[in-house]
Amino acid sequence: MKKHFSRVLAMVLVLVTLVATFAVPASAAGSYPMSCSIYYKDESGKQVATTKTFSMNAADTTAQQTKYYSPTVSGYVLKNSSDSYVTYAMMDKSFPASHYVRQGSATYTVYYVKAASSTIYYNYSSGGTAAATKTVTGKQGASFTVTSPTITGYTPNKSSVSGTYGSGSHVVTYYEKTYTVSYNANGGSGAPSSQTKKYTTNLTLSSTKPTRTGYTFQGWSTSSSATSASYSAGGTFSTNANTTLYAVWAKNKYTISFNANGGSGAPSSQTKTYGLDLTLSSTKPTRSGYTFKGWGTSSSSTTASYQPGGKYTSNSSATLYAVWESNAPTTYTVSYNANGGSGAPSSQTKTHGVTLTLSSTKPTRSGYSFLGWSTSSSATSASYSAGGSYTTNASCTMYAVWSCNHSSTSQSYVTGCDWEKTCNNCGVVTSTGTTHGPYNYGSWSYYSTSQHRRTKNCSYGDYSTYEYSSHSTSIEYESYSSTQHKYYSYCSTCASMIGSASYEAHDFTSTTSGGKTISVCNDCGYTKETVQTYTVSYNANGGSGAPSSQTKTYGVTLTLSSVVPTRSGYTFMGWGTSSSSTSASYSAGGSYTNNASITLYAIWNCPHSTTTQTYITGCDWQRVCSTCGTVTSTGTTHGPYTYSAWEYYSTTQHLRYKNCNYGDYSEAQYQGHSLSTKFEQYSASQHKYYSYCSECDSMVGNSNTEAHSFTSTESNGNIIYTCSECGYSYSVKKTYSVTFNANGGINPPASQTKIHGETLTLTSAKPTREGYDFKGWATSSSATSATYAAGGSYTSNATVTLYAVWQKTIFTVTYNANGGSGAPASQTKTIGQTVTISTVQPTRANHAFMGWATSSTATTPEYYGGETYYADASVTLYAVWIERNYDFSVSNLSTTPGEVYQYEKISIMFRADSWDRNLPYDDIPVEVLLNGSVIYSTTVDFIKYGVQNFSFDINVGALLGQQTLVARINWADHENETRTTNNSVSTTFTVKKLIETSTESVTVNGDYVEGFEVISSFYVTNEAASDIIPSDAVSFDFVVYSMNGSSTNVVSQQTWESVVIPAGGRNLVYFKWRVPAGSAGTTYFCKGTINPGRMANETNGANNTTEYAVLAQSIGSSQTANTHFESSAPSSYNPSITAPTAKSGSATWNMWVYENGSIVLKQYGVSVTSADPDLLPSSACLTAEKVGNTWKMKSGYGITISWNPKLVAKSGYTMPSSNAYTAAQSVFATFPEYAYSTASYKYRTLEQVGGYYQFVQNSDADGNARVHFIPVYVEDGNYTVSATATHIWTPAGMISAVRNVKVVIDGTIYDDWYQG
Repeated sequence: MKKHFSRVLAMVLVLVTLVATFAVPASAAGSYPMSCSIYYKDESGKQVATTKTFSMNAADTTAQQTKYYSPTVSGYVLKNSSDSYVTYAMMDKSFPASHYVRQGSATYTVYYVKAASSTIYYNYSSGGTAAATKTVTGKQGASFTVTSPTITGYTPNKSSVSGTYGSGSHVVTYYEKTYTVSYNANGGSGAPSSQTKKYTTNLTLSSTKPTRTGYTFQGWSTSSSATSASYSAGGTFSTNANTTLYAVWAKNKYTISFNANGGSGAPSSQTKTYGLDLTLSSTKPTRSGYTFKGWGTSSSSTTASYQPGGKYTSNSSATLYAVWESNAPTTYTVSYNANGGSGAPSSQTKTHGVTLTLSSTKPTRSGYSFLGWSTSSSATSASYSAGGSYTTNASCTMYAVWSCNHSSTSQSYVTGCDWEKTCNNCGVVTSTGTTHGPYNYGSWSYYSTSQHRRTKNCSYGDYSTYEYSSHSTSIEYESYSSTQHKYYSYCSTCASMIGSASYEAHDFTSTTSGGKTISVCNDCGYTKETVQTYTVSYNANGGSGAPSSQTKTYGVTLTLSSVVPTRSGYTFMGWGTSSSSTSASYSAGGSYTNNASITLYAIWNCPHSTTTQTYITGCDWQRVCSTCGTVTSTGTTHGPYTYSAWEYYSTTQHLRYKNCNYGDYSEAQYQGHSLSTKFEQYSASQHKYYSYCSECDSMVGNSNTEAHSFTSTESNGNIIYTCSECGYSYSVKKTYSVTFNANGGINPPASQTKIHGETLTLTSAKPTREGYDFKGWATSSSATSATYAAGGSYTSNATVTLYAVWQKTIFTVTYNANGGSGAPASQTKTIGQTVTISTVQPTRANHAFMGWATSSTATTPEYYGGETYYADASVTLYAVWIERNYDFSVSNLSTTPGEVYQYEKISIMFRADSWDRNLPYDDIPVEVLLNGSVIYSTTVDFIKYGVQNFSFDINVGALLGQQTLVARINWADHENETRTTNNSVSTTFTVKKLIETSTESVTVNGDYVEGFEVISSFYVTNEAASDIIPSDAVSFDFVVYSMNGSSTNVVSQQTWESVVIPAGGRNLVYFKWRVPAGSAGTTYFCKGTINPGRMANETNGANNTTEYAVLAQSIGSSQTANTHFESSAPSSYNPSITAPTAKSGSATWNMWVYENGSIVLKQYGVSVTSADPDLLPSSACLTAEKVGNTWKMKSGYGITISWNPKLVAKSGYTMPSSNAYTAAQSVFATFPEYAYSTASYKYRTLEQVGGYYQFVQNSDADGNARVHFIPVYVEDGNYTVSATATHIWTPAGMISAVRNVKVVIDGTIYDDWYQG
């Protein structure tokens, strides 16, 4: 069993965890044969490919997924691309009457439509073919998009071509790519202008070169940091990319020469680079009797312009001449450095051989005490005092020597919870300790339906536990669909849903803004928008033929109707917004942009083509438009005159009267007869004739008779036969031809004859035209409204051709719920248009809606919601229903095995069935409950008569005893199923208690020295959810052994009885043992085993044992050589050496113990006593004195040391028993004259005498006293001895303590000798 338990030292609750879930095919559920057929037809129902028939087992979910690919049919393409293959799930099933007999048939029809093609040509802009012509084929009118091919070096004017199949050809033009080459002077100036490179042509770079002060132009590079050129000015550039070329510069070089100017040893010449300072050679020439002062620019220079090692900045070549000064008496400079402080004295001058009294001024430094002066900045003791003597013939810098007061410290954590306080001034560790906390908290995470939890970890240690808290819930809403949202309880603290979600309809609030109606759900925020529309109506305003109303959409420009109304005698000017408008605001076919409904009135203009003149008074007259009544002109005219008729007066004359029509002028006029022969009808065959004066209308003389002489004329629809002599006439009626033109239709009626003046009843026969309704007849082939109806009256006295007037047929798609309710509203279309089948679905009890068909008895839909209806015919679509058996069951719930240990897995298996033979179902909820709590929840998709087998594993965790499992399907809605008692099944299994442990060694630092005691530690882990307590009798075996060939030598064998470990946590066990003396170089194996007697009962006994190897080390020992009163210090001696950092020497560890019936966490800690060793002058040093707590003595004498580094309880911790630690097993001292080295013969091993560690007896001392002699050459000041106690073992590892003690040196042993 793989373990993933956090090692936390607290009890945690163990959850049942889902390991894996999967559904398996119902291969063993039985055989459900289905006879299947797939038909391939065009839209007329004609078969275009051979029917595919096969049989299959409907219970075999693998077979149900088989794809039967539709064949390719020449000249056709699929009507629906989704029909490229057919699966069992797509087919229409037919079963026997009973839902619980699984057998039947399944069919599906794949429809094809005629294919259409479009061609795409690919050409270069310069001419020629860029790529092969592409022809795409698909369904007529369907959209396609073809990505233009990539041609290296060229860019197409269209990245893709979109169109509809059968829409014609398309052309894509490719243009050669160009690139810009830019120039950057890169710190210089005068860069050339940019150039353009073509893809197929190399570019000759500009020959212009930039300039830069102090630099020489090298060429061009694509990198601004390049040091060498890739291109030259005027060179060839072939890269096809936009590029910036950067000038490449080389700095100018200058030569600096040196002239000794009377001396010798001048340095060699140097080279200076432009812009860079040159460090002059530090070599100095020499000249006897002179002091070299530096370098000048002239051989006669008396002052130096430059110094050896100084900077030369000029960008020019030069010769530098040595500047000399005659020598004077030698002096030395003593400078003072406050060395971190302030107030250092001014420098002093010392003359050779003359003692200098140092300045008595003392510097100051916050937090420090001034000790004196030293020539080393790192000295810890002073070599000179303020006001003291300086005798050395050499210049020097005196550094202030400071002693830190440690007045300000900072605490920091070193490892785990161990901390140390460090002086903020000098960085020395002033104290150490161990403190738990503060704590870091993890994020809250979901734990159960009532709680969440988070981790609590010590920031500096490994203490960890869980904190639990109740959920703080609120109701959270999320958009689910356009009609519903889901809602659930939500804890914001752990960001988790609590329980399961429910669903309900949106609660909308609507507002109108910007031409849109915006509806927002008050709960989940789901938003939908509806665009506003407006009506534009037309009024012919006295005319006729106004266009039909139009609908304008908000924000979309409406193109007004191009239909123009008519009005007799008027010219149409356009449309206005008022019936009285005289000028047009809009033109026919123009744009209307206002977001408002409106009525547009026709604007008319009268041309006054017909007028009538009338006299008003006297001879005043006016002309009035016959159409609109407008007075077009006025005037005054005498006349015209009215003449009375000529009257017979005599056989020779007649007379008349002349009168002004509008005045009162009148006169008689006489005139001779104007004779002619006049003929008058006498009978139907004769007329008489005589002399006749036409002017006075009188016969003159006698009359005669003769036969008529006839001619014919037409008038008013009659043919008139008239005697040319006497005017006698008679007439007959005129006739006219009426011809019919079908005007795009077929079967026009035969022509008819009309008699003038009589009404002709037009034929009732009507032509026909596909997709159009016959509206009547008109005299224009472009008329949109009929002048005459079939069977109507024709009254015009004229021959005419009458043209059929057509109106597109309005086809209606009507929906019939066919036994259900809630059918969609009807839809309309005209020829060539399409209708999108309504997505509104009717409902019917115990039935599922499948789609629509043209027959009320259809079992297979012909149309589905959202599909396109193309036919130019009205149709009634009947809902196609399939019987619905809403029934699910769950069965065969079992567990394997039926009995397990805690934290083991069980496999859970069960079966779910859908008993609906007609319908598939999606997202049917399935859940498994353990002891009433849901441990597994999913949804399942059922095919018709679907079966699903479930199998998954769970880890039983800390459960114990008999457990109850329940599997349920569709539980929330099972009361609405056909059967309500088969939705749940239960079983039980048993969980037995498990002890599961593991161990690992604790890695510690430490040396395993022969003859020394050591401690080996192990972590033991409880990987179960129950505490391990003494009554569980869990033990830990420990053995140390070495190998001698094949034989084993056991060094130590111990057992820790009654191990206690908290649930899910770990504890510590340890063992003290001694490395055998004299075994240096031997490898020892340390082996630990937890629960050794019952490992076989654990799931994984392999992790109950751990082993590691250690190598025995030899005992280290050293003694230093004694001083021989050396007259001077060795070269290795450093009087300023710093002693090792003091170290407290402590260790802490946590352990769980069983007290008073509970597991309690204990914190143990030990520390070396804080008491320092005693460092005293030997009894031979009679001049030593104790100043305060420190001894003051002279070098050359011996010192003694005494130290008892015993272990005590660390502050705030419990002192463990003695088997948890060892005493210090090695104690030694290091000395400043050996730089505190731990190399052999440079330190002293101490030995224990009477419970205290002291120096080993010294054979060079009187009476073999236990002393160490301080060398005579040790300078005055602090003499610090560092003592180390080590090889102190604890369960946390080996610790060491370091203590530094000192005496103050003031003078040497020689001082005592010289003083007697």
